[in-house]
Amino acid sequence: MPHALWCCLLFFLSGCGVDYYLHLAKGQARIAWRSTPIPEVLASPATPPDAAEKLGQVPTLVQFARHRLGLQTGDSYRRYFDTGGEPVSWNVSACPPDSFDPHLWHFPLVGALPYKGFFSWERAVREREELLAQGLDVLMGPVAAYSTLGYFSDPVLSTMLEEEEDGLAELLLHELTHATIYPAGQAEYSESAATYVGQAGALLYLEERYGPDAELLRLARLRQEDGRRFNAFVKEVADSLNTLYALALPREEVLRKREAIFARAKERFRLRRGEFAASRYDGFLKWEVNNARLLSYLRYHRDLHLFAREWEAHRADPSQAVARFRECGEASDPWDCLGQHPD
Repeated sequence: MPHALWCCLLFFLSGCGVDYYLHLAKGQARIAWRSTPIPEVLASPATPPDAAEKLGQVPTLVQFARHRLGLQTGDSYRRYFDTGGEPVSWNVSACPPDSFDPHLWHFPLVGALPYKGFFSWERAVREREELLAQGLDVLMGPVAAYSTLGYFSDPVLSTMLEEEEDGLAELLLHELTHATIYPAGQAEYSESAATYVGQAGALLYLEERYGPDAELLRLARLRQEDGRRFNAFVKEVADSLNTLYALALPREEVLRKREAIFARAKERFRLRRGEFAASRYDGFLKWEVNNARLLSYLRYHRDLHLFAREWEAHRADPSQAVARFRECGEASDPWDCLGQHPD
């Protein structure tokens, strides 16, 4: 997830205001100055064994990303930054309670983005409160990793090492995809492409590293199958809400009816919990109806089958699929491009 942090370090004359940019510049500089070369971290007796084991895999992952997937890696992931157990940053997104039209912020180069990042929790809270005061649904959440889109050297963050090996591979490949594919004004395409490359790339990495029958690979596949099942479920909920929003009913009636739709969705989820291999999506039962939350989830999972089709067509050389994703990202309508079979 890039969430607009990087562009604010390059351009101080547009977007969100100089004060916002200065706070981001300070945060990014802090990360750069306090990061440590990975070999030094690995050589330190103070590094926990589990963290050292995962950090030791990073160079291999980066080589895989560059040589097998054709991702642009630059000088990223050669250093390590300890967040001190805190999120590296916070992300805010919003949209109306009676539609899925995202609230947009405008930045140089990357254009309109449906999210805004903060290194300061207090600033993120103020943004959230301002958006709530406008009557919007708002989502504010911690960020485990972000990409500077290749403009800076991204370090491995301690929050990234909280993932298991398959999750670390998926997260790192997701962020490196952003450094390769991030067309201006196309956040939904960019995030979905990064989701797919991260997931498919992680499975390929595990298969080539441990073999097709490895237990870790089997578990990773089960986790991703659960993800696809939950993605389909969330889309069903969003489709039901979209049908309601299209009726153009009075706002109060829409808000009342969407609560009922969401309550029925939770009942359906309870009945279908047995379809999931693990319970990692049970948190849905605690969700409050919030268009910003739903839209944020959908943003990362749109039409993944289109990416899968290209990936399967180039299974012997997935870098060709990544090149196709990048080519379509540069088209006037990336989704239309991806939906067409290339000549």
